[in-house]
Amino acid sequence: MSITPNFEVTSLIKPLVDGFKAINNEWNNFFEIGLTDYLHSQTGKYYLTNTFLHRNEKVKFKDIYYPIKATYKKLTTDFHELEDLFEEYSNITIIGSAGSGKTTLTKHIFLQTIYDKNRIPILIELRNLNEYQGDFEKLISEKILKSKVKPSDTIFKRTLESGKFLFLLDGYDEIFSDKKQEINRQIELFVDAYSNNKFLITTRPGSGIENFPRFYDFKVRSLDDKDVTGFISKIVDEGERKDRIKKIVLDPKNQNYYEFLRNPLLLSMFIMAFENHPEIPKRKSAFYRNVFDTLYSRHDGITKNSFPREKITKLQRDDFEDILSIFSYLTIIEGQYSFTNEYLTDVLDKVKSSTEYNYVVEDLIYDLRTSISIIILDGFEYFFPHRSMQEYFTALFINNLPTDKKHKAYKNLSTVLEESSTDYSFNFWSLCFEMDETVFISHFLIPQLKRIYKQLEHKTDVELLIAYFKIVSPTILESDFDKKKQGNLRIFRHSNFQNAILEFCEVYEYNEIWLFPETTGCNKRLLEILTERNKGIESKKPGFGFSSIVNDEEVIKVLISNGILLKIETIKNKINDKIVEWDLAVKRKKSSIDDLLNL
Repeated sequence: MSITPNFEVTSLIKPLVDGFKAINNEWNNFFEIGLTDYLHSQTGKYYLTNTFLHRNEKVKFKDIYYPIKATYKKLTTDFHELEDLFEEYSNITIIGSAGSGKTTLTKHIFLQTIYDKNRIPILIELRNLNEYQGDFEKLISEKILKSKVKPSDTIFKRTLESGKFLFLLDGYDEIFSDKKQEINRQIELFVDAYSNNKFLITTRPGSGIENFPRFYDFKVRSLDDKDVTGFISKIVDEGERKDRIKKIVLDPKNQNYYEFLRNPLLLSMFIMAFENHPEIPKRKSAFYRNVFDTLYSRHDGITKNSFPREKITKLQRDDFEDILSIFSYLTIIEGQYSFTNEYLTDVLDKVKSSTEYNYVVEDLIYDLRTSISIIILDGFEYFFPHRSMQEYFTALFINNLPTDKKHKAYKNLSTVLEESSTDYSFNFWSLCFEMDETVFISHFLIPQLKRIYKQLEHKTDVELLIAYFKIVSPTILESDFDKKKQGNLRIFRHSNFQNAILEFCEVYEYNEIWLFPETTGCNKRLLEILTERNKGIESKKPGFGFSSIVNDEEVIKVLISNGILLKIETIKNKINDKIVEWDLAVKRKKSSIDDLLNL
C-alpha cells in the first residue's frame, strides 16, 4: 500500500509542530487555532508542486529541484545550511532576473526550514498587499490564523517577538509603485518590531529593494557549465533523450548561444520544446515561440510519445496566439499577473467583442488550461506558467500592430509602468527590443531619454545637481556592512521609471554615483553631519542616513565641493550621445529600407 501525499506532509511537519507545542500552552494554543493548518496547507502546496515542465501533474519537489545559488560579496550559498546563513545575515534579499529561479528557491527554503525544525516558515506573497486594506501585521495574522478564535494581541505579539519565525516575502517587484511607500513603511515597522525573527525578500532587479538597507543583497547566480548538465540530468528522466539534449548543449558550434541556457527558465523551455525544436534558439523570443508551438501541437511536449489534444473551440494555432497576445496586453496594462475566474472570463469576453473570433469563453478557458496548458489553475487563481510568458505575448501583440498604432501602445505602457510597475520590466523591454527594434527605439526609448534630457538641458551648477537628483530621487544611507555592523555611506536611487530607462539604455554606470561618498573621501564629513544631527538618539538603527537630500543644502555643498557636478555633467552628455546615436541608427535603417523598396 502506497503512502499518500497527505500522510507524507503530515509526517514532515509533525516534528516541528510537536516541538513547538511542547514549549508552553501559548505555543500549543497558537498551533491549535490555525498555525498547524497553515503549515500543512503551505507545505503540501510545495511538497507536491507543478513546474514549467510539469504543468499537468504534481511532482515531488525534492525529485525535480536542482540547487539555485546566490552570492553576496565573496560568499556563494545554495541555501542548504540555513541556520548558519541566517545567523550571519538575519535579513536577506534575493535578487534575480526573470526565470532565474527565485520562486523555486523560495520553495526550497520553505521546505528546508520545515526539515530543519528550528523555525516556522511563513510565506507572504507581497502582490496581495496591492489591494489589501489592513496593515501588514493584520495580514500575517489572517494568513496563519484562519480560525475565528484569535489569541489576544499580547499573546500574538509575544509569539512574534520570540524570534522563531522565518518570514518569506515573495515578489517585492510586484508591489504597485503608488502603494510602495506605504507598504515599505509597514514592512519596515514589522521588521523593527519583530527583529528577532529572520526575514527574506525576493525580487527582480531594479525594484528599489535598496530602500531596505538593513537587508543583505544576495544575487542569484546564473547556471555554470556543470549546473546546465546537472539540471538536465535532474529534470529529464529518459536516458536516451537526456543524452541527445546534452549532446546538443555541449556541441562547440552552439557556444555562442549557450548563455541563454544559463537561465533555468529558458533551459526548461529548451528541454520542453526539444522534440519539435532540437536547436538552441539564437534569440530569447524564440524560446517562448518554441514553447507555445510545443504546447499547441502536443498535449505534453516532455516526451516523444506525447499526443495531440483536441481543442474544443476548434481554434487554430494562430488564433490562440492572437487571443493570448491581446489578453496579455490588456492584463499587463491593468497590472494583473494572476486572474480569478471572473476576471479571466471578463477579459476574454472583451477580447471576443473586439475581434471576429466566435468562441464560448468557458470552452476557451478549458482549451487554454487543459488542451494547451498555457494557463495554470492554482487554488482559485489562474496564472501563466511563468510571468515572462505574459510579457512575451504582450511584446508580440505590439510587434503585430500596424506601425502607426505602435506609438499609442508604447505610450499606454509607459503610463502604466510609470504608475504601477515597480520592477524595471527589463525582460519585457528586451523582448520588445529584440522583436521590434527600430520602432521600440524610436517610439519608446528615444522619447523617454529626451524627456529625461530635457530636465537637465541648459542647467549648470546647483540647478543641474537638483535636476538630476529629482530624476534619481536619491537618499544617502549607511550600507555595505562589515561583520562589526559598520558600513559606508552610499547614494541610493529610488526605484522609478526614469531610472529604469537610464539603466536599460546603458547610458552610464550608476556605481560612480553609488560609491561617490567613499571614492571621493567625503564619507567622513557626511558621517560627521549625520552624527551631529542625531545627537541625543541612544543608538542608530540600520538604515542610518539622510532620508532625502534634494533640498539638503549642507549635504549638497559637501557633494559639490568633492566634484559631483563633473560626474553629472558627464551623465547629461552621455544621455544626449545615446539619443544622437539611436536617432542616426533609426534613420540609417529607414534609409536602407527605402533603398530596397526602390530597387
